[in-house]
Amino acid sequence: MFLTKDQLVELTGRKRTSSQRKWLNDHCWRFEENAVGRIIVLAAYVEAKLGCGQQQEPEAYRPNFEALRKRI
Repeated sequence: MFLTKDQLVELTGRKRTSSQRKWLNDHCWRFEENAVGRIIVLAAYVEAKLGCGQQQEPEAYRPNFEALRKRI
């Protein structure tokens, strides 16, 4: 459900919470902090952000190569 402490260190390359927070903000990652100040990142968000999911790009974002061929 959430990244473990070790996974968060692996993602950010940082051990200190303040450094992890800075890295996440600098790289536009969404996260929350719990009541004791621990950074919380959803594992599903990481998969979606890094493209590890099974989702395909929406059709609108795929290049229309056929339109390019017709101009030649």
